[in-house]
Amino acid sequence: MPHVPTEVRRQQFIDAAITVIARDGVDGATTRRIADEAAAPLATLHYCFQTKENLLWAVFQSLADTVRINVEKVTGPGQATAAIATRLLAEAVRWGIDNPAATRAQIEILLWAERNDRAFAVRVYDMFIDSWKGYLAGARTPLPDEELETVTRMIVAMLDGLSLQLFTHGDTERALREAATAEAMLTAYLRRRRR
Repeated sequence: MPHVPTEVRRQQFIDAAITVIARDGVDGATTRRIADEAAAPLATLHYCFQTKENLLWAVFQSLADTVRINVEKVTGPGQATAAIATRLLAEAVRWGIDNPAATRAQIEILLWAERNDRAFAVRVYDMFIDSWKGYLAGARTPLPDEELETVTRMIVAMLDGLSLQLFTHGDTERALREAATAEAMLTAYLRRRRR
């Protein structure tokens, strides 16, 4: 069997974990199932990540990086706050539609962490809040800190709800319509507060 570089193997385990978590949930995603999905030895998974929690964190970071790269393509500094906010939401919804297993894995990990490891859950959620707050802070006229926090959390809450509805109903067109409504609501709020 040829040697697989550690970074390549780590990504294989992350990809396998996403598949297994989306299918079986976090509790059902044993390290053995993940190693089997990756067609790799269980001992190698433990060598790469030591614990299942470390693997879950790596999965979440990998997914967050992927979303971040997609979002950075459509947002940039110097735009209006409403334009950045609506593009964040629209791009994240589109990414969720295009990557259902990854989105489901994110939700599964977050819900598992909320039940089993509050500190992990807070760390995961704060990673998204801080990242998205950073995009909004780059607006042409940035929001005051307290309002920036609130608007960011509302965007994430809208995305969470839209993602859950998409999984429940499986209706992509409805998800896009509801995302457009959420974007209009954000735009109206942010324009109103400017006056």
